[in-house]
Amino acid sequence: MSAVGLPLTGLRVIEFCWVWAGPMMGQHLADLGAEVVKVEWYKRFDLYRTRGVERLRGSLPEEIRRESSYSFQSLNRNKLGFASDLKTEEGLQLVKDLISESDVLLENFTVGTLDRLGLPPEELDRLNSRLVSVSLSATGRGSTIESLRSYGLMLSALGGYESLVTDQNNEFIGSPTFVMSDPNAALFGVLAALAGSLHARKTGVGATYECSQIEAVASLIQTPERSGSGNAASEGIFQTLDGDFVAVSPDTSSSADWPFQSAETLEAWVGETATQEVLSQCRDSGGVATKVEDLARTEHSEIFAGTDVRQACLHPITGERDIVATPWRINGHRAPIRKPAPILGESNEYILRNVLGLTEKEIDNVHNSGVIHED
Repeated sequence: MSAVGLPLTGLRVIEFCWVWAGPMMGQHLADLGAEVVKVEWYKRFDLYRTRGVERLRGSLPEEIRRESSYSFQSLNRNKLGFASDLKTEEGLQLVKDLISESDVLLENFTVGTLDRLGLPPEELDRLNSRLVSVSLSATGRGSTIESLRSYGLMLSALGGYESLVTDQNNEFIGSPTFVMSDPNAALFGVLAALAGSLHARKTGVGATYECSQIEAVASLIQTPERSGSGNAASEGIFQTLDGDFVAVSPDTSSSADWPFQSAETLEAWVGETATQEVLSQCRDSGGVATKVEDLARTEHSEIFAGTDVRQACLHPITGERDIVATPWRINGHRAPIRKPAPILGESNEYILRNVLGLTEKEIDNVHNSGVIHED
C-alpha cells in the first residue's frame, strides 16, 4: 500500500540501527510515511532478527530463523532492506552514494562505530550537507564513558530509573525485564530527526544530533509527583479473589469510614473481593482502579475491543501475523502496515536502480563484486 497521504511521504531515511531503541526510531518514521532503508550485512545483521528464536538455532536453516522474530518484524515493518559489506571499498561506496540521496541518517551504535567504518561526521557532511544525522548511543559523544557497550537495563540503572522500582515499603525489589530506556530514547531520537528535517528543509543545512540514552532515562525521574501523593501507602497492585491483578489507588480522603489506610489492609480486602467489585467500589469512592492485563490477553481485552490496534501483516517467511500498530490515528484512520519487515537484502535491486540510478552494466559490476551477496 502506498505511503501517499502520510505526513512524511518523500522523506528518505537511512538506518544503521539494531536491537530496540534505534529501530524504533525508524519504525515511527516509516509508519508516518518515510522511506526508511535499513542497512545491514549478512555477517553483521540486527541482533533482533533472532530475538525470541534463539533456541531454534540448528533446527531451522539460518536464512529462515533470522527472519522469524516477532520483535524484529514489529520494529521493522514498512522498511526497505539493503545489504552491503561496509568493510569493502565497493560496499562502503554504495552506502555513501545512498547517504548522498537521503534526508536523515539514524544510528544507535557505540560512539565512534560509524567513524571506524569510514563515516565520521565530517565525511557525512561532505557527502550530503543537508543530511540530518541522529546518533542514539548509550552515553552520547563526549562522555567519560562514551565507549561503554550496554543494553537497556544497564542504561536504566545508570540513569537512575531502576532505583524507583520499589515495593510499597520503598524497598528496592529489582529491575523489570521490560525496560524503559529503549522506547523512551527512541522518542527523543524521533523528535530530533523531525526537528532537524524541518530546519534542513527551511535552510538547506543539516546537523548532527547526539542523543544520550542515559540522559533520556534521567529525564524520566524528573516527573513531578501528583498532588496528594501522601496516600501512596494505601495503593498498589494486588491479586483479587478471581485471580486477576488490579492496580488500585483509593481516595482515602473522600470518606471518613474508608478503612484501607495501609497497603496491608487494602491488599487483604482486594484478595477477598471479586475483581469487578474491587473496581466498582474503588471508583465509586473517588479512587482510581484498573485491571492489569496480561500481554497474552490484550488481543481479546475489552480495552481494545472495536479498535484496529492489531493489524494483520503477511510476511513471506512466517506468514500472517498480527502486529501491534503505532498508537495514533491520522484524520481518524490508523496508518496502514504497508509492507512486512525486510528480508536481509530484499530491496537491493530497488535501491541500485531506483534510488542510486545505476545502469545495468553498473549493477552487473556490483553483483560481480560480491559486496551485496551472502557468501
